[in-house]
Amino acid sequence: MKVAIIGAGVLGRLAALKLIGADHQVTLFEAQSFEHPQGAATISAGMISPLADAVHAPVEVVKLGIHSRGLWPDSLSELRALDPDHHRVFFQNNGTVAISFTEEQDCLLCLYKKMHKLLPEHHSQIRMLYNQEVSSLEPDLERFETAIYLKDEGQICNRQFLAASSRALRQHARIIEHWPLQGNGSELQSQYDWVIDCRGAGAIKANTYAENPAQQLHSVRGETIRVQTKKVNFTRPVRIIQQRFHVYVVPKPDNIFVVGTTDLGDQGSGAITVRSSLELLSAIYCLHPGFADAAIIEVLGTQRIFYSDNLPKITQHENILCANGLSRQGWLLGPAIVEEIFNRVTC
Repeated sequence: MKVAIIGAGVLGRLAALKLIGADHQVTLFEAQSFEHPQGAATISAGMISPLADAVHAPVEVVKLGIHSRGLWPDSLSELRALDPDHHRVFFQNNGTVAISFTEEQDCLLCLYKKMHKLLPEHHSQIRMLYNQEVSSLEPDLERFETAIYLKDEGQICNRQFLAASSRALRQHARIIEHWPLQGNGSELQSQYDWVIDCRGAGAIKANTYAENPAQQLHSVRGETIRVQTKKVNFTRPVRIIQQRFHVYVVPKPDNIFVVGTTDLGDQGSGAITVRSSLELLSAIYCLHPGFADAAIIEVLGTQRIFYSDNLPKITQHENILCANGLSRQGWLLGPAIVEEIFNRVTC
């Protein structure tokens, strides 16, 4: 079977790898540089956190995320087999820690109560920690007397995944880059058995089948700052719970930390602002003094794409499938969405 995939973000790459693993012929079209993408897949923190997202996302997304989380180990094993260098992509499943500063402890307690109410079947995975329990789990958080521990949440090094998948797909697929398709992909229909449109932000107002009068795509600004320091030694993602917005701090290999938020709610081009940069940097400085001397190595912004009901969707028109609306849950939901795509095109 011949399949065209439009868009080389998280979904496009995962779909291509899944189809190649089943011996299908894949052509991957990318509007930008294939090896050096600049979209949400590159800029994001690669968090796989269905429980933490429960307070913002619909219950359907949480359930799909929990299922998707379990698919990641096999997806990475398949990638390693296809990667000519056979590199192992950093993947961690050590949970998430959430804290609040002293003046906002009510926010942490409120989060704990909300999660227990929203996730009654997962109470054993949501624990409140006190005093020594906090420092035993994360020694660099020893000055915090309370924290929430979300067991089994994870993260992936998105940069390593992109590098490994680039090598694998260069070897096993046909890549056409710098090809900014306009329209719904119908020009490819006669050449391929299936056309899978994973354009993300590129689908907005582009007359694709991802949008119709009943389901329009919207965007919100997502921002991250990458810093590097040897003075902080977190072993899992840390979330700072505040009344105005939440901040995440995600440790990566080589003493790198990805700091970001998608709670500021601004729309626009995706460019990061002075105010939001200062707010993020101030939050991590208050979190741990070791961040004071951290090197700022990247400051990046992008657009996160969502539907009004905050649910991802797979829409079909003849032999064209469009998958979109994953918002900030691309890394979380990617394997599950690709599983559904794969089942549709191979049934």
